Amino acid sequence: MQKQNRLSLEKGDLLPILLLLPTLFIVLVVLIIPLLYSVFMSFFDYRIGSVPGMDQFIGLTNYIRLFNDPVVWQSTRNTIAFSFLAITGDIVFGTLIAVLLLKLRTKLGGFMRAVYLTPLLVSPIIIGLIWKFMFDPTWGTIYWILGWFGLTVENFPGVTSSSTALFAVVIAHWWQVIPFVMLVVTAGLVSIPQELYEAAHMDGAGEFYKFFKISLPLLTKIYMVVLVIAGVDTLKVFDIIFALTGGGPANSTISLSMYAHSIAFRANDLGYAAVISNFTMIVTFLIFGILFIKFNRNQD
Repeated sequence: MQKQNRLSLEKGDLLPILLLLPTLFIVLVVLIIPLLYSVFMSFFDYRIGSVPGMDQFIGLTNYIRLFNDPVVWQSTRNTIAFSFLAITGDIVFGTLIAVLLLKLRTKLGGFMRAVYLTPLLVSPIIIGLIWKFMFDPTWGTIYWILGWFGLTVENFPGVTSSSTALFAVVIAHWWQVIPFVMLVVTAGLVSIPQELYEAAHMDGAGEFYKFFKISLPLLTKIYMVVLVIAGVDTLKVFDIIFALTGGGPANSTISLSMYAHSIAFRANDLGYAAVISNFTMIVTFLIFGILFIKFNRNQD
């Protein structure tokens, strides 16, 4: 009897491992092997079309080049600035819209929510092209609206000036991602027990007090999920910048992913592009990976 229980226990212990094997295999093929190959490639002068076996081993030359490349540091500053502005606006405006729509009648709020979710169905490349036309100094909708307030291209040059181009890209990002944050925050707000709001109302609490003392603390986990998902997405941003500005003007909007793409497929230097990609991964982990790990420890 004890032997049968021991065998069944061992089989039960193996079941989770067997169920995870397909996922582990996919992770190994799609993530681990390409990552290891990228690290291996970074030590070579690897170029597309080179004869197999003839790639020159250059050791740490690509890494030394990384630290001496001013475009790398400019793209790093652009990427981090874009990530900070994008995430801040995503959370603030997404929360504001979610709260306001919950104040509307059920049918009207549901209809408006569906309208706001429309940008999520559009590819970032298409969104970049849409906003490229909207920021057109001659025919753009943005300058038509700014004209109502007496503003012109000189007041807000948009994508034509290095001083405002990055913010213009952030606006396009907000238009696409804020609906996602709105949807997630709405789900979090709906899940909060109404008894908490009723008790606060009986104590004479206003709407601001209810939000900052009840809603906001209970949305902490929701915001952490949004922060990690949106944060990682913004640090590897490529498509919307590629379509909207192409990294210009004067590299004012170039991101790390865009620079790695340019080095790989325009300069045909895959070894150095691998170093930039690995550097992007390290920056992403240092900013959001450690933050997420600490949050999980605090929850435990």
